[in-house]
Amino acid sequence: MDEIRKLLELQAIDELIADLTIRLTHFRTHRIQIEKRIEEAHVDMQSTRDRFAQMQHDSRMKNLAVDELDANIRDYQTRLDEGIISFKEMEDLRAKIILERNRMDEMETEALELMDTIEATQGEVTSAEEALKGRETELREQIASLDQEASETQDQLDQATSRRSEISSTVQAFLLSQYEALHSRLENPVAEIHNGTCTGCKLRLSANTIARTRGDMGVIRCEHCSRILFSA
Repeated sequence: MDEIRKLLELQAIDELIADLTIRLTHFRTHRIQIEKRIEEAHVDMQSTRDRFAQMQHDSRMKNLAVDELDANIRDYQTRLDEGIISFKEMEDLRAKIILERNRMDEMETEALELMDTIEATQGEVTSAEEALKGRETELREQIASLDQEASETQDQLDQATSRRSEISSTVQAFLLSQYEALHSRLENPVAEIHNGTCTGCKLRLSANTIARTRGDMGVIRCEHCSRILFSA
């Protein structure tokens, strides 16, 4: 029974190692997800900044266009007032002045509307920047908490792995080999007999197998699933 006790302890440690490994994977996956959310938030914020910068650029371009139209009108008017030109040229200049003034009025209206939009958007950008800082701080705190849990879990895993090595070194080589072969395909290679049934595969055992586990017959295997059997 001493060998069975060692195998049961080894099995319990293997279950713990499997659980700790799953937890570590969960922590790492969750961490990656949080980092991705931070990255996406920054991408969204940069997109908002870019749109705002484009509005400012468009506003400057419209104002420059208005200034250019105003300069054209002044030039046309100067030529009308001071130049010696034909009647047809005078008519052409007057038509150009009217056209340019209409265009300038339209562009001034658009420029003013864009400036109003920029002013409103500036507040939205500022609020979004502040919200991003708060959200990132919150997410970074979550990452720090995950890192702490992952570190503690890794320490437990290292201890369990070390303890497994200690126990394995005390188990007979042939028995350890059997256990490892079973463990490679079964979560619980060592199973108790309960009410004449293998608790691993849930199948009824022969009377001979049950009797052998109660005697000094060495390691007894389930005739159905090959698990190492023991009686409480």
